[in-house]
Parts: sequence; structure tokens; C-alpha cells
Amino acid sequence: MKYFSKTLLITLLLTSLRNEAADVPIDKSEILAQRGKGVVTQQMFTARADKIPADVREPTLRSGNRLRDVINSLLLRAQLAADAREAGFDLEQIVIDRMQLAAQNELAEAWLEHYVNIQPEADYEQLARENYLLRQEKMYSTPRIDVSHILVSTKERSNEDAKELADDIYQQLLANPDSFGELVVKFSEDPSASSNKGSFTGVKKGDMVKPFEDAAFALKDGEISEPVETDFGYHIIRLDAHIAPVELDFEDLKDNLMRAERKKHDERIKRDYLESLTSLEVHMTEEQLGEMVSRQFGEKSVDAKATGDDSE
Repeated sequence: MKYFSKTLLITLLLTSLRNEAADVPIDKSEILAQRGKGVVTQQMFTARADKIPADVREPTLRSGNRLRDVINSLLLRAQLAADAREAGFDLEQIVIDRMQLAAQNELAEAWLEHYVNIQPEADYEQLARENYLLRQEKMYSTPRIDVSHILVSTKERSNEDAKELADDIYQQLLANPDSFGELVVKFSEDPSASSNKGSFTGVKKGDMVKPFEDAAFALKDGEISEPVETDFGYHIIRLDAHIAPVELDFEDLKDNLMRAERKKHDERIKRDYLESLTSLEVHMTEEQLGEMVSRQFGEKSVDAKATGDDSE
């Protein structure tokens, strides 16, 4: 089924040019979206969706923003193609040739993916376990921290006013560090503060914006930072705890390791297949090469034989 849907795009590339020119009507039940002269059908969307990697296809299509981007991109291409047909540009031989080349490229891409998918699978769990045993000393959890903060937002106040208020809160904390929780409730403008009291647990690098992250990971347990500026405003950060990396057993890593082994297996199959094709002898005569040079550069611009020698 996956391979069949992949070929839809190839079929469309080869036939849409002639169908549209002949005014072949589109079944209205098959229309997904239309804007101006551009029409996107369910088949076209299926073919485009099939080009999204399988492991991220569903979350991509379930994301409103990403789905909108895909449809808008298809509509724009459909509108441009409609204008081209209306202008008779689709009858230009070079355009027809480019469409055929695009169809060939799509077929090659679809076949390569299909070829990899139909090969026998390896024992990914066993490979993953062997990899784990070989690298066990390197298998540790990511360093994390528990952290709390008070945010003074710059959304509805000037940067100067926000900095002044943040400095005042910081001075109160210097005088009484135990008042941090009370000051979170009183001052923090983080939308999540009402539910989490300003606390975030198990934070790893990459979870927070960089200035916040850099300041938080540099603190000692219980230490409170001076106001740290980010795009959201000024944060006063307290490091509640460092969570040291711990050694992970195989079951903790099994899924990720198996995915990695599957990817390596597929890449190895693809590489070997492509190498078997590119290792075949190339047959190209001087006359054929000369004809190409003549078409591209003109009869008297390049000596075909000399070019043939340089191209080997």
C-alpha cells in the first residue's frame, strides 16, 4: 500500500499536464482545497504526505500549523501550474522534458525506498544488545536539574521597569531566601506559575531558552541567580537540585538502540544497492558526448574529443 501511494505522485506528474490541457473534469468529491485557479485533490495530498518520513508523518499531519503549510505549498504549486497551462507554457518541449525528468526522479526515489523496505529485516534487538554491551560504559542518563523561577515579564511593561522590579525582588530574596515560594505567587508572570509554583523538575539542556539554561546549570544547589534577561523578560532562578547521570540498563535504551540499528541496516542496504549500480560500466561514445556539447554550447564552442578526455 505504501508503494502504491508513492506512485500516485509519479502518475500525476505524467498525466496532469495532458488532463488539465484537455479540460478533464475533476470529481468534486476528490477536491481537498482550492484557491484561485489552483486545485489540490485528495490523491495529490496522499502522494505528498507519502513523501514525509513514516516516523514523523502522523505528528506532522496532526499539527495544525504543519498541515496548513503542506496544503498551502500544494495550492501555490497548483496555482502556478494553472497559470502556466493558461499561458500555453505547458506545450513548450523543454517543459515537457523537465516534467518527464521529474517523474523519473520521483520513480527512482520511490523505488529506492521500496527496495529497502522489501529486504529481509535484521535482528534489531540482538544488534542493539550487542551495541549496548560494547558501549555500556558510555550509557548514562542526561544530566538534569530541578529549578524554580520568578518571571517579570516585559510583555506589558518596559524593559527598564521590568529590570527594576526584578532587581527589587532579588534584593528581597537576598534578605530572606526562604520567601522564594511566596514571591513566586506574588510576582511571577509565568502562565504556569499558578499550577507549578514556578518549579520545573528534570530539566535537561535544550529544554529552556539558552540564557536561562546557562544561568541555571551554573548555579549550586539552593543558590539564587541575579535577574537573567531572556525574550520573555527577567528571570530570578533558584537551583533546587542537580540530578546526576545514572547508568542506564538495556531496557531503558532498547527502543532507541533498535531504531538506530534499523536505520543503520536500511542505510547499509541502500548504500550497497547504489554502489552496485554505480559500479556498472558507463557506455558513452565520443559522438554522443559531442552531440551533447554541441546542443549545450554550440557547434564551434567546445572540441568534443578534448571534452571527452577531460570528463573521464
